[in-house]
Amino acid sequence: MFQRSEKLFGVKYCNYVGDGDTKTFKAILDKQPYGEDFKIIKSECVIHVEKRMGSRLRNIKKTAKLGGKGKLTDALIKKLTKYYGLAIRRNFNSVEDMKKAIMAKVINR
Repeated sequence: MFQRSEKLFGVKYCNYVGDGDTKTFKAILDKQPYGEDFKIIKSECVIHVEKRMGSRLRNIKKTAKLGGKGKLTDALIKKLTKYYGLAIRRNFNSVEDMKKAIMAKVINR
């Protein structure tokens, strides 16, 4: 897609929206379809970031035995995951604001 874009459509793609698969993005970077001077930026799909967050929390709950009443429950994981995604969407222009929003929810859960 990147290699044909200039010839077929007269455009260069500068953004790559990924789902967490780093192999595809690395292959694009290695090919350098538009030369060394043209940088392609990777953006993560928020839905996939959210999904990975939930998966990791569920794994931590199992391996560290953090589950149970008053601890890390499935309902809490779902709530934290949703808020995590919202914090990213609402603060996409500022990493610092994103961190503050995420930490505010974790601390005030």
